[in-house]
Amino acid sequence: MQSPTAVSELISVLTKLEQGDFASRWETAKQIPDFGEPAITFLVDLLQNNADDPELQWFVARILGEFNHADAVMALTQLLQEADDDDVAEIAAQMLAQIGPQSIDALATLLESSPARGLVVSALSQMQDAVIVPILIKAVADEDASVRLQVIETLGRFHDPQIIPVLLQGLADLSAQVRQVAIASISYRAHLFYEHEHDPVALIQPFLTDVDVQVCQGAALALGRLGTDTAAQALRMTASADNIPAPFKLTIIQALGQIGNDQSVRFLQKLWPHTTSALQVIDDEDLNLAEAIIKALTLHRQPELQEVSTQALIYCLHHHPGTDLTLNKTIASALGQLGDTTAIPELIRLLGIADMGVRLHAIAALKQISSELSYTKLQALAEDDTVEKDVRDGVAIALQEW
Repeated sequence: MQSPTAVSELISVLTKLEQGDFASRWETAKQIPDFGEPAITFLVDLLQNNADDPELQWFVARILGEFNHADAVMALTQLLQEADDDDVAEIAAQMLAQIGPQSIDALATLLESSPARGLVVSALSQMQDAVIVPILIKAVADEDASVRLQVIETLGRFHDPQIIPVLLQGLADLSAQVRQVAIASISYRAHLFYEHEHDPVALIQPFLTDVDVQVCQGAALALGRLGTDTAAQALRMTASADNIPAPFKLTIIQALGQIGNDQSVRFLQKLWPHTTSALQVIDDEDLNLAEAIIKALTLHRQPELQEVSTQALIYCLHHHPGTDLTLNKTIASALGQLGDTTAIPELIRLLGIADMGVRLHAIAALKQISSELSYTKLQALAEDDTVEKDVRDGVAIALQEW
C-alpha cells in the first residue's frame, strides 16, 4: 500500500499527463510505471473520462502495456473494442501482445466478436506460445482476406499437425496473397507434411501455372527451398514452356540455383539463351537471363558441385554472341569464384580478346583460382611461338599485371 505522499505524487504526475502537450506527455509517461500497480486504477479512470482525447488514450494504453496485470488487460481489451481512433486501437493491440500470455484469453474472446479482428490477430501473431494455434484456426475462414493472410502466415511458424488442413485450405483461397503465403509455409514446414503423408512438391507444383504471376513465382521459390529432384524437374518443365513471363523465368532460375545439385546445374545449362550466329547481338531480356544463370551457377561452391558448375559456365562461355563482352567478363569472374583449375585454359583463351576489361577480369580470375599454377602456365605460353598473336599479347599483359 502506497503512502499518502506517493499517491499525491502519482496524482500530480497523472495531472501533467492529462493536461500536457505531446512532448510533455512523452516525458511524463516514462515516470508512471515507477509507481507500480496502484497506478493502474488511476490510468483506467483517465481512459474512461477522456474518450474525446485520443492522444491521451494512446499514452495511457502505452503505459498500461508495462503492467502484467489482469486490470491492465481488461482495460486494454475494452479500449481495443471501443476505440474510435485507429491509432488508439492499434496501440491497445500492441500492448496486449506485449503483456503476453495473460492477455491470450481476452484476445481469444475478442477474435469471436470484435470488428477489430485484424488487430486481434496481429496481437496474437506476436506471441510464440503454441496455445494460440487453435485460437487462430477459428479465424482461418474470416471474410477479410487480410485476416486470413495473417492467420496463415502466423500458423505457418508452428510445427503442429493442426496447421496442415489450414495451409491446405489456404492453397484454395481466392486471395492470391493468401495462396502465396500458404505455399511458402508448406515449403518451410515440409518435414511436417512428409510426416503426415503429404508430398509438398505435389501440392505446390500446380501453382507454377497459377493465374497470378506472383503466386507462380512464390511456388517456384518454394520448390527451390524443397530442393528435391522432382522439384527441379517441375521447374525445368515450366521454364521450357512457351510464353513464360521474363520475371517468372528469372525466378525459376533463382530457384534452380537454390537447389544446387548436379541435376539443377544441368537444367540451368539447358536454359542458357543459345544463339545461332556469332554475330547475333543479345537482347536485354536474354542478357538478364544469362546473368541470372551465371549467378545461380555460383551460389553453391562445395567441392562436389565445383567441377560440374565450372563445366556449365564453360559451356555458356562457348554459346553466346562473340560480340557481347559483358558476359565474357561476368563468366570470367564466376569461374574465378568457383576456383576450379579446369577453368584455367578457358580463362587464358579469354586473354586473347583485345578488350582490356575482359583481359583484366580473366587475370583476376586466374589469380583467384591458383596464382602459382596460372603464372607457370602463362610463362610457358609466353615462350611458345606457336601461340596465336592475340593470346600471346594477352599473356604478356597478364604477366605484367602479376
